[in-house]
Parts: sequence; structure tokens; C-alpha cells
Amino acid sequence: MAHRRRFSAFVTKDSNPGSAIRHALQFARDFMAQHSFEPRLQVKLAILVEELVTNALCHGGRSQDISLSMELGAAESAVRVEIKDDGPPFDPLSAAPITEPDPMTGGGIGLAIVHAWAESPTYMWQSDQNTLALMLR
Repeated sequence: MAHRRRFSAFVTKDSNPGSAIRHALQFARDFMAQHSFEPRLQVKLAILVEELVTNALCHGGRSQDISLSMELGAAESAVRVEIKDDGPPFDPLSAAPITEPDPMTGGGIGLAIVHAWAESPTYMWQSDQNTLALMLR
């Protein structure tokens, strides 16, 4: 994988993670602009990044400060995504898929997206860190 870029963020438990989420999304858009991926993949990556970063920073960071890093790598017609955070252990691959979003918040859709779009997903809890890696086509 010749083309890789890394993003990192730190959010304190008492702060709004909105800025970090927007920066992560812009990072993904900038990465895609450097490559000639089809528009459908560009949209999928933007949605996936927003959902995963939001989940980590909003849900994982409720009771503690949280650090997050994301690496994107280009490989022909696919993007490799790796997200690490030091929030509480949470394996999105073993979480039960939802049947419908929460009617009040719309929540739960991020996990459904991961289950539907991720190719070769792996999750690991190691050295007090969540690591989710997947391919997106």
C-alpha cells in the first residue's frame, strides 16, 4: 500500500468532539481527492469515517479523555481504514447489528454501515487500545 496518510485527534471528556469529527471527515475527503477513486467509494468512505470517529469520540469519550488516530491507505480500487482509540474496549464487529435506528436519535446506523460495507474487518484490543481495520471498495 504505497499511499498512506495518518490523522490524529485528542478530545477531553468535557469538550465537544464536533471539531475533531469535522477534521477527520475533511482529512478523508482530502485523501480521496489525491486519488482517482470512483465517486461511490468517496461517499462511502466519508460516511464510514464520520460514523466511526463519531462513535469513538462521542460514546467512547463520555467518561474520559480520548485519543484517536486514523490511517487511510490506497490500494487500486480500495481504501484500507485503520482507526485506533484509547477509549473503553468496544468491538463493533461482535456488536449485534441493529434492526432499525433509534427513533429519537437515529443512533445505531454506524454499526450497520460497518457490518454492510467492511471487507476483511478485524478488531483488536491491545495495549489499552481499540484497533479496527477494514477494507472499503
